[in-house]
Amino acid sequence: MGSIAVETRSLVDIASRISSNTALLNKHLASKVLQTPTFDKDAEEDFHSLTDAPKIEAAREALLEDTNRLHDLVLGPANVLRRICWGSMNTSVLRAIYHFKIHEAIPLSGGSTYSEIATKVGLPEHRVKSIIRQAALDHVFAEDSPNHVVHTAASAILIRNKAMLDWVGHFTEEALPTSANLVDAMERYPGSEEPGESAFALAFNTQSIFKFFDENNDRQARFFGAMAGVGKSPGLSVQHILKGYGWVQLGKALVVDVGGSSGFVSTALANAYPDLEFEVQDLQHTIEKGAQDLAPELRSRVKFMAHDFFKPQPTTGDIYLMRHICHDWSSKYSAKILRAIVPAMKPSSRILMIESVMQAPGTLSQLQERTMSQERSREDWEDLVFQTDPKLEIKSIHRPAGSWDSMIEVGFKS
Repeated sequence: MGSIAVETRSLVDIASRISSNTALLNKHLASKVLQTPTFDKDAEEDFHSLTDAPKIEAAREALLEDTNRLHDLVLGPANVLRRICWGSMNTSVLRAIYHFKIHEAIPLSGGSTYSEIATKVGLPEHRVKSIIRQAALDHVFAEDSPNHVVHTAASAILIRNKAMLDWVGHFTEEALPTSANLVDAMERYPGSEEPGESAFALAFNTQSIFKFFDENNDRQARFFGAMAGVGKSPGLSVQHILKGYGWVQLGKALVVDVGGSSGFVSTALANAYPDLEFEVQDLQHTIEKGAQDLAPELRSRVKFMAHDFFKPQPTTGDIYLMRHICHDWSSKYSAKILRAIVPAMKPSSRILMIESVMQAPGTLSQLQERTMSQERSREDWEDLVFQTDPKLEIKSIHRPAGSWDSMIEVGFKS
């Protein structure tokens, strides 16, 4: 598991564990007749799911952590700092690939010369060469012969997977400039919870990320595409929501999907639990698309309503489902969102938040810790619920096996 403790094991000990877990993982792949990992352009986009093999998944996570640990020990502390700093250069290179569509200039079959690529993208050949060769150090593109470039597994994804392309575009063209303004925002607005005083607001001269996307339709479409792709990650699968809560025990009940976007979570739940009815709430232009795409057989049980979740909740429901809503807002505004629901609740109603809950260092894998380090801890969630209304309390927090999110159930105190 991940840890902030000082490393005390020897290089030989770490290498031995790497060897042991590699053998275990390889044996599992062979027993299931699964493809061996490769950088070839036709490789699987994601590592094989190990949800049903928790011991093998634990070995894989240990392998990732130990190889990284061994790498940094052998690299030395000064070069570790250099590697971290150099990461921004790698992201900038990926931005150049995305912006100039370099991936599109290289056929999936056969490849291209640097001269041919440069002509297609309108850049000097030496510049194209420096971009691609830097990216190739991370296995994005490769040279199969001098000055001839071919796709690898990672670069081919930019051609084949629109959601992943959108994610790269959003990260390099929105998240990268935002990160560059993080310290400026902290210095100019210390402790601020206002969206207009955030790093994103400084980077794009806007009042909030949502206002920015509403005013920039192309970027908004890309953001939605990126988030849809993220949602396909095994740790964020909707299946965890379907199986991680007692939906059957609710019987006939109304689930209000607050900020439910196009209703993809409600649709999945409606297909699995025929006794449940749903009301998906979001902004008008968002729900219009969801209503249009809804399967005819679900239209009697899944309804859509235009609603601003900062305004008083108009519907009395049994469950108020909120997936990754508070994740996007400071505690001040998260409490405001939750507070708008409370007057509409019955004594038995529940608010069910699907959110990450940060664990103590060392209790999760490094991979999970890297994605959750800025999330709220259990104590933070308890403070938020109390700040919302002292009559509320967290009834339970449950993280389904393999899920990155937890199910945070909130109701009135007994």
